[in-house]
Amino acid sequence: MTTHDLITRWDAFLYKMNQRFHDSLLQAEEACLQQLEDSDYDYNTTYRSWQAMKAQIFQLFEKIDQTWDTTVQPQMQEVGDFWMDEMKKSTTLTDKLHRHLQRFEVVFEGKLSQKFYDHAIALANKKLTCTQCHAPITIVKDLFRAHYISCSFCNAVNTFEPETKYAQIGWSIIDNIAALQSLPSYDAMQKALNELHQHRPPQPELLWNNYKTAYYNYYQTYFKERIKLKSDAEDRYQQDMARKQKEFEDYEKIHRKS
Repeated sequence: MTTHDLITRWDAFLYKMNQRFHDSLLQAEEACLQQLEDSDYDYNTTYRSWQAMKAQIFQLFEKIDQTWDTTVQPQMQEVGDFWMDEMKKSTTLTDKLHRHLQRFEVVFEGKLSQKFYDHAIALANKKLTCTQCHAPITIVKDLFRAHYISCSFCNAVNTFEPETKYAQIGWSIIDNIAALQSLPSYDAMQKALNELHQHRPPQPELLWNNYKTAYYNYYQTYFKERIKLKSDAEDRYQQDMARKQKEFEDYEKIHRKS
């Protein structure tokens, strides 16, 4: 087999893997959003389905590596030394797909969580009535724990005990929605990180400063978006930011040595 034939076959294989990757993500999104409805908004079951689908997507990365190691590289080595340039195609593609999957996950889990949130909020409002006059009362939409609600008709104070679905909003659901709302800041942070990675170490101070600025901007945006959805999260804002500062400093210490 000639050099041209081998390169053409390799390019066709990588193209096929790229297409299968994107098709798999679209199918997973459609299936999980539908499953959420069909399961009466069982978020945990739907999320487990997504994790299983994601594991299958990761198998595509493994197939690319395995095909190169067991078939493509040995065939190319028999013909010439051009195989080193061809190997870069697979690493470039897998790196690109990994980044795409990261961003897709932020968007998809945000959509899934927003769908669950809307359902759980509507369900809680629909079922809640005043214990004294039986008029419908509206829950406080940013507290996902037991709290008091005054009836706007008779002023009686009611105790709201959240159902499982409503209480569940206060955990990862809120986090995922906040991440989706912060997507532009996330993209800016990832762009700065990619620029840092693409430069040979030691990287210029400018690139580190750009990444640091984008990093802090993202997490400030993210935590503030979370507070909009869950007011008592404001109590831990300083603690959350301090934790992210420590994580950045640890990352910097490790990678500045490279």
